[in-house]
Amino acid sequence: MIKKHHLIFDKHLSEILKGGGVTFIFHILNLITVYLLAIFISKSYGADAYGRFSIIKSMIVIFIVITTLGLNTLAIKLGSDVKHFFNRKFKSDFVYKSYTLILIWSSLICAIFSFFKDDIAVLFFEDSQLLVYFSFFPILLIASTFLNYNSNLFKGLGKILPFAILSAFLGNIILLTYVIIDFKSAEEANLILFLTLGTCLSLLISILLLVPIKLEKRIIKLQLRSLLSSSIPMMFSSSMIFIIFSIDVLMLGYFRSSEEVGVYRIISQISSLNVIFLIVFGTIVGPKISNLNSKGDQQELKKVIRSSTKLIFFATAPIFLTILIFSKKILSFFGPEYALEQHVLILLATAQFLYAVSGFVDLTLNMTGRQKVYTRITTSSAIANILLNIILVPLYGLEGAALSTAASVLLTNFISLIYIKRKLNLVLVYNPFSFVKDGIKNL
Repeated sequence: MIKKHHLIFDKHLSEILKGGGVTFIFHILNLITVYLLAIFISKSYGADAYGRFSIIKSMIVIFIVITTLGLNTLAIKLGSDVKHFFNRKFKSDFVYKSYTLILIWSSLICAIFSFFKDDIAVLFFEDSQLLVYFSFFPILLIASTFLNYNSNLFKGLGKILPFAILSAFLGNIILLTYVIIDFKSAEEANLILFLTLGTCLSLLISILLLVPIKLEKRIIKLQLRSLLSSSIPMMFSSSMIFIIFSIDVLMLGYFRSSEEVGVYRIISQISSLNVIFLIVFGTIVGPKISNLNSKGDQQELKKVIRSSTKLIFFATAPIFLTILIFSKKILSFFGPEYALEQHVLILLATAQFLYAVSGFVDLTLNMTGRQKVYTRITTSSAIANILLNIILVPLYGLEGAALSTAASVLLTNFISLIYIKRKLNLVLVYNPFSFVKDGIKNL
Protein backbone atom coordinates (compact mmCIF):
# COMPACT_ATOMS: atom_id res chain seq x y z
CA MET A 1 0.00 0.00 0.00
CA ILE A 2 1.30 3.42 -0.94
CA LYS A 3 1.89 5.68 2.06
CA LYS A 4 0.31 9.10 1.87
CA HIS A 5 3.46 11.15 1.76
CA HIS A 6 2.80 12.62 -1.66
CA LEU A 7 2.52 16.39 -2.10
CA ILE A 8 -1.26 16.44 -1.82
CA PHE A 9 -1.18 14.68 1.54
CA ASP A 10 1.32 17.01 3.15
CA LYS A 11 -0.53 18.88 5.92
CA HIS A 12 1.73 21.92 5.81
CA LEU A 13 1.60 22.15 2.02
CA SER A 14 -2.20 22.11 2.21
CA GLU A 15 -2.21 24.92 4.78
CA ILE A 16 0.24 27.03 2.76
CA LEU A 17 -1.72 26.47 -0.46
CA LYS A 18 -5.01 27.31 1.21
CA GLY A 19 -3.67 30.41 2.90
CA GLY A 20 -1.72 31.56 -0.14
CA GLY A 21 -4.59 31.15 -2.59
CA VAL A 22 -6.04 34.63 -2.11
CA THR A 23 -2.60 36.25 -2.07
CA PHE A 24 -1.66 34.38 -5.23
CA ILE A 25 -4.75 35.58 -7.10
CA PHE A 26 -4.18 39.22 -6.23
CA HIS A 27 -0.45 38.96 -6.80
CA ILE A 28 -1.10 37.64 -10.31
CA LEU A 29 -3.66 40.38 -10.90
CA ASN A 30 -1.15 42.94 -9.66
CA LEU A 31 1.55 41.56 -11.95
CA ILE A 32 -0.82 41.78 -14.91
CA THR A 33 -1.58 45.37 -13.90
CA VAL A 34 2.13 46.18 -13.63
CA TYR A 35 2.85 44.76 -17.09
CA LEU A 36 -0.11 46.61 -18.59
CA LEU A 37 1.20 49.80 -17.01
CA ALA A 38 4.60 49.12 -18.56
CA ILE A 39 3.04 48.61 -21.99
CA PHE A 40 0.71 51.62 -21.91
CA ILE A 41 3.23 54.03 -20.37
CA SER A 42 6.01 52.94 -22.77
CA LYS A 43 3.84 53.15 -25.88
CA SER A 44 1.90 56.30 -24.95
CA TYR A 45 4.41 58.37 -22.98
CA GLY A 46 7.63 56.83 -24.31
CA ALA A 47 10.42 54.68 -22.86
CA ASP A 48 12.06 57.74 -21.28
CA ALA A 49 8.87 58.54 -19.34
CA TYR A 50 8.65 54.95 -18.18
CA GLY A 51 12.28 55.24 -17.14
CA ARG A 52 11.49 58.25 -14.93
CA PHE A 53 8.46 56.43 -13.54
CA SER A 54 10.71 53.44 -12.75
CA ILE A 55 13.22 55.66 -10.96
CA ILE A 56 10.44 57.02 -8.72
CA LYS A 57 9.16 53.50 -7.96
CA SER A 58 12.67 52.31 -7.10
CA MET A 59 13.26 55.34 -4.90
CA ILE A 60 10.00 54.68 -3.03
CA VAL A 61 11.02 51.07 -2.40
CA ILE A 62 14.39 52.10 -0.97
CA PHE A 63 13.09 55.08 1.02
CA ILE A 64 10.30 53.01 2.61
CA VAL A 65 12.92 50.78 4.19
CA ILE A 66 14.50 53.86 5.79
CA THR A 67 11.28 55.64 6.83
CA THR A 68 9.70 52.55 8.45
CA LEU A 69 12.80 51.94 10.62
CA GLY A 70 12.25 48.19 10.28
CA LEU A 71 9.00 48.52 12.24
CA ASN A 72 7.07 47.16 9.24
CA THR A 73 8.93 43.83 9.44
CA LEU A 74 8.63 43.83 13.24
CA ALA A 75 4.85 44.28 12.84
CA ILE A 76 4.69 40.86 11.15
CA LYS A 77 6.57 39.26 14.02
CA LEU A 78 4.64 40.98 16.85
CA GLY A 79 1.29 40.69 15.10
CA SER A 80 1.65 36.90 14.93
CA ASP A 81 2.95 36.62 18.51
CA VAL A 82 0.26 35.68 21.07
CA LYS A 83 2.06 37.84 23.63
CA HIS A 84 1.17 40.95 21.62
CA PHE A 85 -2.04 40.00 19.78
CA PHE A 86 -4.55 37.35 20.79
CA ASN A 87 -8.26 36.76 20.29
CA ARG A 88 -8.59 39.84 18.05
CA LYS A 89 -7.19 42.16 20.70
CA PHE A 90 -3.80 43.85 21.00
CA LYS A 91 -2.00 43.03 24.24
CA SER A 92 0.71 45.67 23.75
CA ASP A 93 0.91 49.21 22.37
CA PHE A 94 3.40 48.45 19.59
CA VAL A 95 1.13 49.83 16.85
CA TYR A 96 0.72 53.24 18.51
CA LYS A 97 4.41 53.49 19.32
CA SER A 98 5.34 52.45 15.78
CA TYR A 99 3.02 55.04 14.23
CA THR A 100 4.56 57.79 16.35
CA LEU A 101 8.12 56.86 15.42
CA ILE A 102 7.32 56.48 11.72
CA LEU A 103 5.47 59.80 11.50
CA ILE A 104 8.29 61.79 13.08
CA TRP A 105 11.08 60.07 11.15
CA SER A 106 9.38 60.01 7.72
CA SER A 107 8.46 63.71 8.03
CA LEU A 108 12.09 64.56 8.73
CA ILE A 109 13.30 62.49 5.76
CA CYS A 110 10.76 64.17 3.45
CA ALA A 111 11.81 67.63 4.64
CA ILE A 112 15.45 66.86 3.86
CA PHE A 113 14.52 65.45 0.43
CA SER A 114 12.43 68.52 -0.44
CA PHE A 115 15.40 70.75 0.32
CA PHE A 116 17.72 68.84 -2.03
CA LYS A 117 15.23 67.73 -4.71
CA ASP A 118 16.54 70.12 -7.40
CA ASP A 119 20.11 68.93 -6.95
CA ILE A 120 19.05 65.26 -7.00
CA ALA A 121 17.12 65.70 -10.26
CA VAL A 122 19.57 67.93 -12.14
CA LEU A 123 22.98 66.99 -10.75
CA PHE A 124 22.55 63.30 -9.89
CA PHE A 125 20.10 62.04 -12.54
CA GLU A 126 20.76 64.89 -15.02
CA ASP A 127 17.06 64.95 -15.90
CA SER A 128 15.17 68.16 -15.09
CA GLN A 129 11.86 66.50 -15.98
CA LEU A 130 12.14 64.51 -12.75
CA LEU A 131 11.41 67.74 -10.84
CA VAL A 132 7.69 67.31 -11.55
CA TYR A 133 7.81 63.85 -10.00
CA PHE A 134 9.87 65.06 -7.06
CA SER A 135 7.27 67.74 -6.23
CA PHE A 136 4.82 64.98 -5.30
CA PHE A 137 7.44 62.66 -3.83
CA PRO A 138 7.17 63.70 -0.12
CA ILE A 139 3.39 63.08 -0.02
CA LEU A 140 3.79 59.85 -1.97
CA LEU A 141 6.55 58.65 0.35
CA ILE A 142 4.65 59.30 3.60
CA ALA A 143 1.50 57.63 2.22
CA SER A 144 3.53 54.67 0.92
CA THR A 145 5.34 54.32 4.26
CA PHE A 146 2.18 54.03 6.35
CA LEU A 147 0.48 51.85 3.73
CA ASN A 148 3.46 49.49 3.84
CA TYR A 149 3.32 49.33 7.65
CA ASN A 150 -0.43 48.65 7.67
CA SER A 151 -0.08 45.98 4.98
CA ASN A 152 2.61 44.17 6.97
CA LEU A 153 0.49 44.45 10.11
CA PHE A 154 -2.42 42.81 8.26
CA LYS A 155 -0.02 40.05 7.22
CA GLY A 156 1.08 39.45 10.81
CA LEU A 157 -2.52 39.42 12.04
CA GLY A 158 -3.41 36.80 9.44
CA LYS A 159 -5.69 39.16 7.49
CA ILE A 160 -4.45 38.08 4.10
CA LEU A 161 -7.21 39.58 1.92
CA PRO A 162 -6.65 43.22 3.03
CA PHE A 163 -2.90 42.68 2.68
CA ALA A 164 -3.26 41.25 -0.82
CA ILE A 165 -5.50 44.05 -2.08
CA LEU A 166 -3.92 47.06 -0.40
CA SER A 167 -0.19 46.31 -0.53
CA ALA A 168 0.07 47.24 -4.22
CA PHE A 169 -2.90 46.06 -6.27
CA LEU A 170 -5.44 48.83 -5.58
CA GLY A 171 -3.02 51.70 -6.18
CA ASN A 172 -1.81 50.17 -9.45
CA ILE A 173 -5.38 49.58 -10.66
CA ILE A 174 -6.24 53.24 -10.06
CA LEU A 175 -3.14 54.36 -11.96
CA LEU A 176 -3.78 51.91 -14.82
CA THR A 177 -7.37 53.17 -15.15
CA TYR A 178 -6.12 56.72 -15.57
CA VAL A 179 -3.36 55.76 -18.02
CA ILE A 180 -5.87 53.95 -20.24
CA ILE A 181 -8.30 56.89 -20.15
CA ASP A 182 -5.47 59.36 -20.83
CA PHE A 183 -3.88 57.18 -23.50
CA LYS A 184 -4.22 59.76 -26.30
CA SER A 185 -3.38 63.01 -24.51
CA ALA A 186 -0.55 61.41 -22.46
CA GLU A 187 0.26 64.19 -19.99
CA GLU A 188 3.34 62.79 -18.26
CA ALA A 189 2.99 65.05 -15.21
CA ASN A 190 -0.28 63.32 -14.33
CA LEU A 191 1.46 59.96 -13.91
CA ILE A 192 2.90 60.95 -10.54
CA LEU A 193 -0.36 62.71 -9.57
CA PHE A 194 -2.49 59.60 -9.99
CA LEU A 195 0.19 57.35 -8.50
CA THR A 196 0.04 59.56 -5.39
CA LEU A 197 -3.77 59.65 -5.31
CA GLY A 198 -4.00 55.87 -5.69
CA THR A 199 -1.54 55.35 -2.84
CA CYS A 200 -3.37 57.82 -0.57
CA LEU A 201 -6.72 56.13 -1.25
CA SER A 202 -5.23 52.71 -0.44
CA LEU A 203 -3.80 54.12 2.80
CA LEU A 204 -7.18 55.58 3.80
CA ILE A 205 -8.90 52.23 3.26
CA SER A 206 -6.21 50.42 5.27
CA ILE A 207 -6.72 52.81 8.20
CA LEU A 208 -10.50 52.35 8.09
CA LEU A 209 -10.01 48.57 8.23
CA LEU A 210 -7.69 48.85 11.24
CA VAL A 211 -9.69 51.24 13.43
CA PRO A 212 -10.92 51.01 16.03
CA ILE A 213 -7.93 49.08 17.39
CA LYS A 214 -9.17 46.83 20.18
CA LEU A 215 -6.92 46.67 23.23
CA GLU A 216 -6.84 44.44 26.28
CA LYS A 217 -7.73 46.20 29.54
CA ARG A 218 -4.17 45.76 30.73
CA ILE A 219 -1.75 46.29 27.89
CA ILE A 220 1.99 45.87 27.82
CA LYS A 221 3.59 49.28 27.39
CA LEU A 222 6.68 48.88 25.27
CA GLN A 223 9.67 51.19 25.47
CA LEU A 224 10.59 53.00 22.26
CA ARG A 225 14.18 51.86 22.77
CA SER A 226 13.02 48.24 23.00
CA LEU A 227 11.06 48.51 19.74
CA LEU A 228 13.95 50.13 17.90
CA SER A 229 16.51 47.64 19.21
CA SER A 230 14.48 44.89 17.52
CA SER A 231 13.45 46.80 14.40
CA ILE A 232 16.67 48.61 13.42
CA PRO A 233 18.57 45.39 12.56
CA MET A 234 15.54 44.37 10.47
CA MET A 235 15.63 47.77 8.77
CA PHE A 236 19.28 47.35 7.85
CA SER A 237 18.81 43.84 6.49
CA SER A 238 15.69 44.90 4.54
CA SER A 239 17.39 48.02 3.23
CA MET A 240 20.31 45.99 2.01
CA ILE A 241 17.97 43.56 0.22
CA PHE A 242 16.15 46.43 -1.48
CA ILE A 243 19.46 48.03 -2.40
CA ILE A 244 20.51 44.74 -3.96
CA PHE A 245 17.32 44.61 -6.05
CA SER A 246 16.82 48.34 -6.74
CA ILE A 247 20.20 50.03 -6.92
CA ASP A 248 20.71 48.79 -10.49
CA VAL A 249 17.84 50.98 -11.73
CA LEU A 250 19.19 54.04 -9.91
CA MET A 251 22.73 53.42 -11.16
CA LEU A 252 21.45 53.13 -14.72
CA GLY A 253 19.55 56.38 -14.15
CA TYR A 254 22.82 58.02 -13.10
CA PHE A 255 25.17 56.60 -15.73
CA ARG A 256 22.77 55.99 -18.63
CA SER A 257 19.64 57.44 -20.25
CA SER A 258 16.07 57.24 -18.90
CA GLU A 259 15.19 55.20 -22.00
CA GLU A 260 17.69 52.48 -21.03
CA VAL A 261 16.25 52.52 -17.51
CA GLY A 262 12.79 51.88 -18.96
CA VAL A 263 14.02 48.91 -21.01
CA TYR A 264 15.88 47.43 -18.05
CA ARG A 265 12.91 47.91 -15.71
CA ILE A 266 10.64 45.84 -17.95
CA ILE A 267 13.28 43.09 -18.25
CA SER A 268 13.68 43.11 -14.48
CA GLN A 269 9.92 42.79 -13.96
CA ILE A 270 9.70 39.84 -16.33
CA SER A 271 12.54 38.05 -14.54
CA SER A 272 10.84 38.70 -11.19
CA LEU A 273 8.06 36.31 -12.20
CA ASN A 274 10.37 33.68 -10.73
CA VAL A 275 9.79 34.98 -7.21
CA ILE A 276 5.97 35.07 -7.36
CA PHE A 277 5.53 32.01 -5.17
CA LEU A 278 8.32 33.00 -2.79
CA ILE A 279 6.48 36.28 -2.13
CA VAL A 280 2.99 34.77 -2.08
CA PHE A 281 3.74 31.93 0.31
CA GLY A 282 6.02 34.17 2.36
CA THR A 283 2.87 35.97 3.56
CA ILE A 284 1.75 32.68 5.13
CA VAL A 285 5.07 31.15 6.11
CA GLY A 286 6.53 34.26 7.82
CA PRO A 287 3.92 34.44 10.61
CA LYS A 288 4.06 30.63 10.94
CA ILE A 289 7.83 30.70 11.50
CA SER A 290 7.48 33.47 14.08
CA ASN A 291 4.62 31.71 15.87
CA LEU A 292 6.32 28.29 16.01
CA ASN A 293 9.62 29.82 17.08
CA SER A 294 7.93 31.74 19.92
CA LYS A 295 6.44 28.42 21.09
CA GLY A 296 9.79 26.65 20.79
CA ASP A 297 8.32 24.04 18.43
CA GLN A 298 11.42 23.42 16.31
CA GLN A 299 10.16 20.13 14.88
CA GLU A 300 7.08 21.71 13.32
CA LEU A 301 9.19 24.68 12.23
CA LYS A 302 11.42 22.36 10.20
CA LYS A 303 8.37 20.70 8.63
CA VAL A 304 6.87 24.05 7.59
CA ILE A 305 10.12 25.20 5.99
CA ARG A 306 10.69 21.87 4.25
CA SER A 307 7.13 21.82 2.88
CA SER A 308 7.22 25.41 1.65
CA THR A 309 10.57 25.07 -0.15
CA LYS A 310 9.29 21.94 -1.87
CA LEU A 311 6.22 23.79 -3.06
CA ILE A 312 8.19 26.81 -4.27
CA PHE A 313 10.56 24.65 -6.33
CA PHE A 314 7.82 22.81 -8.24
CA ALA A 315 5.79 25.99 -8.75
CA THR A 316 8.74 28.12 -9.91
CA ALA A 317 10.57 25.70 -12.22
CA PRO A 318 7.95 25.89 -15.05
CA ILE A 319 8.04 29.72 -14.95
CA PHE A 320 11.83 29.77 -15.21
CA LEU A 321 11.88 27.30 -18.11
CA THR A 322 9.21 29.28 -19.98
CA ILE A 323 11.20 32.52 -19.68
CA LEU A 324 14.38 30.71 -20.69
CA ILE A 325 12.87 29.14 -23.83
CA PHE A 326 10.71 32.05 -25.00
CA SER A 327 12.81 34.99 -23.78
CA LYS A 328 13.17 36.62 -27.20
CA LYS A 329 9.48 36.32 -28.07
CA ILE A 330 8.45 37.71 -24.69
CA LEU A 331 10.68 40.77 -25.09
CA SER A 332 9.63 41.31 -28.73
CA PHE A 333 6.11 41.97 -27.50
CA PHE A 334 7.30 45.23 -25.91
CA GLY A 335 9.25 46.33 -28.99
CA PRO A 336 12.27 45.38 -31.16
CA GLU A 337 14.71 47.30 -28.93
CA TYR A 338 13.75 45.06 -25.99
CA ALA A 339 14.46 41.82 -27.87
CA LEU A 340 18.09 42.90 -28.32
CA GLU A 341 18.56 42.48 -24.55
CA GLN A 342 17.57 38.79 -24.45
CA HIS A 343 20.79 37.79 -22.68
CA VAL A 344 20.08 40.31 -19.90
CA LEU A 345 16.70 38.68 -19.26
CA ILE A 346 18.25 35.19 -19.16
CA LEU A 347 20.89 36.32 -16.66
CA LEU A 348 18.40 38.05 -14.34
CA ALA A 349 15.86 35.22 -14.61
CA THR A 350 18.50 32.65 -13.64
CA ALA A 351 19.52 34.69 -10.60
CA GLN A 352 15.89 35.20 -9.56
CA PHE A 353 15.14 31.49 -9.92
CA LEU A 354 18.09 30.51 -7.73
CA TYR A 355 17.04 33.19 -5.23
CA ALA A 356 13.50 31.76 -5.10
CA VAL A 357 14.43 28.09 -4.69
CA SER A 358 16.87 28.98 -1.91
CA GLY A 359 13.81 29.38 0.28
CA PHE A 360 12.93 31.88 2.99
CA VAL A 361 16.40 32.79 4.21
CA ASP A 362 15.31 36.29 5.24
CA LEU A 363 12.17 35.15 7.06
CA THR A 364 13.98 32.29 8.77
CA LEU A 365 16.69 34.55 10.17
CA ASN A 366 14.47 37.56 10.98
CA MET A 367 11.67 35.56 12.59
CA THR A 368 14.01 33.43 14.73
CA GLY A 369 15.76 36.40 16.33
CA ARG A 370 18.84 36.35 14.10
CA GLN A 371 18.16 39.62 12.29
CA LYS A 372 21.58 41.01 13.21
CA VAL A 373 23.30 38.11 11.43
CA TYR A 374 21.18 38.68 8.33
CA THR A 375 21.99 42.38 8.49
CA ARG A 376 25.72 41.66 8.34
CA ILE A 377 25.24 39.27 5.42
CA THR A 378 23.07 41.63 3.37
CA THR A 379 25.27 44.63 4.14
CA SER A 380 28.29 42.83 2.70
CA SER A 381 26.34 41.85 -0.41
CA ALA A 382 24.87 45.35 -0.86
CA ILE A 383 28.31 46.96 -0.67
CA ALA A 384 29.56 44.46 -3.25
CA ASN A 385 26.53 45.26 -5.43
CA ILE A 386 27.11 49.02 -5.29
CA LEU A 387 30.80 48.64 -6.14
CA LEU A 388 30.03 46.26 -9.02
CA ASN A 389 27.40 48.65 -10.39
CA ILE A 390 29.82 51.58 -10.23
CA ILE A 391 32.42 49.57 -12.14
CA LEU A 392 30.26 47.62 -14.61
CA VAL A 393 27.32 49.91 -15.50
CA PRO A 394 29.45 52.66 -17.16
CA LEU A 395 31.26 49.96 -19.16
CA TYR A 396 28.49 47.52 -20.06
CA GLY A 397 25.18 49.30 -19.36
CA LEU A 398 22.27 46.90 -18.88
CA GLU A 399 24.55 43.85 -18.86
CA GLY A 400 26.65 45.39 -16.10
CA ALA A 401 23.59 46.15 -13.97
CA ALA A 402 22.22 42.63 -14.43
CA LEU A 403 25.55 40.98 -13.60
CA SER A 404 25.96 43.11 -10.46
CA THR A 405 22.48 42.24 -9.21
CA ALA A 406 22.85 38.53 -9.99
CA ALA A 407 26.19 38.26 -8.20
CA SER A 408 24.99 40.02 -5.03
CA VAL A 409 21.72 38.05 -4.88
CA LEU A 410 23.52 34.73 -5.10
CA LEU A 411 26.15 35.82 -2.57
CA THR A 412 23.45 36.79 -0.04
CA ASN A 413 21.61 33.50 -0.22
CA PHE A 414 24.72 31.32 -0.39
CA ILE A 415 26.14 32.75 2.86
CA SER A 416 22.70 32.69 4.54
CA LEU A 417 22.11 29.05 3.62
CA ILE A 418 25.45 28.01 5.09
CA TYR A 419 24.72 29.88 8.34
CA ILE A 420 21.20 28.44 8.66
CA LYS A 421 22.48 24.92 8.12
CA ARG A 422 25.28 25.27 10.69
CA LYS A 423 23.41 27.18 13.41
CA LEU A 424 19.79 26.06 12.98
CA ASN A 425 20.36 22.68 11.35
CA LEU A 426 17.86 23.59 8.64
CA VAL A 427 18.17 22.83 4.93
CA LEU A 428 16.17 25.40 2.98
CA VAL A 429 17.02 24.28 -0.57
CA TYR A 430 14.75 21.51 -1.82
CA ASN A 431 16.39 18.61 -3.62
CA PRO A 432 14.07 17.64 -6.52
CA PHE A 433 15.61 14.18 -6.75
CA SER A 434 14.42 13.43 -3.21
CA PHE A 435 10.85 13.57 -4.55
CA VAL A 436 11.54 10.56 -6.77
CA LYS A 437 13.50 8.84 -4.00
CA ASP A 438 10.67 9.32 -1.48
CA GLY A 439 8.13 8.05 -3.99
CA ILE A 440 10.07 4.80 -4.48
CA LYS A 441 10.65 4.44 -0.73
CA ASN A 442 6.95 4.83 0.08
CA LEU A 443 5.77 2.14 -2.35
